[in-house]
Amino acid sequence: MFHIIVRARKDAKALQYINDRNYGGFLRVSSLGGGRRFEEVENILEELKENPYIPILLFGEKERELAGDINEYFSELGKPFYSRILRTKKVRNMRVDELYTHLEEIKARFRLGIKWDGTYNLDPDNPFGIEINPDYDIYLAFGDAFRENMRELLGIDIGSVSLVLRKLMNQEVYYSGSMKIAEVSKRIGEGTEVLWRIPHTEDVSLKDIIKANESYIRAFEEASKSFLEQFKGYDIIVPWSGGKDSTATLILASKVFKNVTAIYVKMEYEMPQTDGYVEKLAKKLGIDVIETFVPMPVDKYGIPTHYNRWCTKMKVEALYKEVAEFENPILVVGDRDGESARRRLKPPVIERENEILGTFLEIMPIKFWSGMMVQLYILMNGFDLHPLYYEGFYRLGCTICPSLADWEIKLLDKRNELPEFFKKFIFGQKEEE
Repeated sequence: MFHIIVRARKDAKALQYINDRNYGGFLRVSSLGGGRRFEEVENILEELKENPYIPILLFGEKERELAGDINEYFSELGKPFYSRILRTKKVRNMRVDELYTHLEEIKARFRLGIKWDGTYNLDPDNPFGIEINPDYDIYLAFGDAFRENMRELLGIDIGSVSLVLRKLMNQEVYYSGSMKIAEVSKRIGEGTEVLWRIPHTEDVSLKDIIKANESYIRAFEEASKSFLEQFKGYDIIVPWSGGKDSTATLILASKVFKNVTAIYVKMEYEMPQTDGYVEKLAKKLGIDVIETFVPMPVDKYGIPTHYNRWCTKMKVEALYKEVAEFENPILVVGDRDGESARRRLKPPVIERENEILGTFLEIMPIKFWSGMMVQLYILMNGFDLHPLYYEGFYRLGCTICPSLADWEIKLLDKRNELPEFFKKFIFGQKEEE
């Protein structure tokens, strides 16, 4: 979570309005009391530095000298932060929606920005020049099977570890070391297309990436833990699919709350190896897992489509029925900004209501993390990712999911994991086209 810091109380008032309107009031906003020189605000800064939330510093043009001194102060703390001088004399002079746009772009910088110095370092200043967009994500492509599948199916060698910028419509840019090496379209409903590629790889060590980013990710962990602390006293429920986001959320929640329950809703056409992964990781974490099975009557409802996702409704209902057994539940979910614009626009805490549970809260402690941060967080804590991530999957659903891209269908087909009826449906459609 983020802590927005401005010079004057009137500036803070403008930012607090945005915080309440767009983030449910769950960011933090502070002023420096109106001081114009570093000596006048130093005591307040000493208090603010203890706050575990990640600092975003906003200044007006008239505050440039103060901004320089404060930036130097935060740089010495060794904690991630980002500072910006806006093109107005004072922060409060900027239009509210323009301020909000700045915040969204700055938040994206924390998860997308990179510095390259022989390894990939997360850095909101972004000297590497990654394209910053609030709806983009980055992740790491690694694993022998991932590399081999890229070579065999797409003719691209991504090296030992590749940084991947995931843009809109599943368009991905691959980096090997300091260079862009390929761009691939994995748009749902269309064939996988290599837009361009160059034959270049650089040796990049995953171990070095983990080491270089440990303090950065620990800072985000502490911010997310502080966010979670305010929800003690509830029955903590983590819907767990075995995917990277819900796994990172589960690890995080287990560090804050004494008792955490994971609910694994197993669909009839679940992704391969998920059962074993869930069982193994649950034992290592020492948490209780409730498993519930959901049959998928394809013969009755047909193959799920984007316009008829009856399977999602069944999955959610199965989850809520298990949650209803708890007296005071709160759902801790792994939604992230980088997954979609729809998820980015949600506040970090949502009050929901349905017939099964009545009114309940859904909270998102890793909302501002990237796919790369999630991957590294799991590995840093001594756990493996789900095996399919090492083969080329970005997300996990089920083997007849309408959100499967052609790339994922090919990977499942290569493993002989596509249900026969779905295989006939998919490849029959392609023959008709």
